[in-house]
Amino acid sequence: MTTKETQPKKKLAKKLSARYLRNSGEYYLNRFPASAKHFEIVMTRKIDRSIRDHVDQSREEWIAHVRDILVPYFEKLGFLNDALLARGLFNSFKNKGFSKAKIKSRMIQKSIPSELVNDLFDEGFNDRDAIIQFAKKKKIGRFRTSPYSDFNDKQKDLGKLARAGFSYDVAMSVFE
Repeated sequence: MTTKETQPKKKLAKKLSARYLRNSGEYYLNRFPASAKHFEIVMTRKIDRSIRDHVDQSREEWIAHVRDILVPYFEKLGFLNDALLARGLFNSFKNKGFSKAKIKSRMIQKSIPSELVNDLFDEGFNDRDAIIQFAKKKKIGRFRTSPYSDFNDKQKDLGKLARAGFSYDVAMSVFE
């Protein structure tokens, strides 16, 4: 049975400083690729945690510091490059056989600017190529190793394709 005296004390977040934010931002970017917008979101969460424990700090000043000083600093160093990140994610998702809708959704989730996403799709993307890639990977349709035993097996495969974001017309092309 624990009492109030034996419970461990809650660890306070570090007080914000320019050096602390730069170091923590660098540590984050060394581990994870991020867009400039996503980096701002992550650093805002860090700022909010610190301000909860140290109320004498100004949230707006630190957010402005991240936006005006840290983001350009890391862009200059090459840690933040939205175009390069967008291209890498796009190629990765395309190689996995993701549909156009799923790629757009995932890239928006990663805070990639929509104009970069649209530019990548304008360079050439075909849902039929993507669905063939997906079908090979999941062994669906004509890439299936064993023949369909009943109607339900084909419906299950169609369901997989629908959940992956492919339209019915494009999905049916896998079975032809």
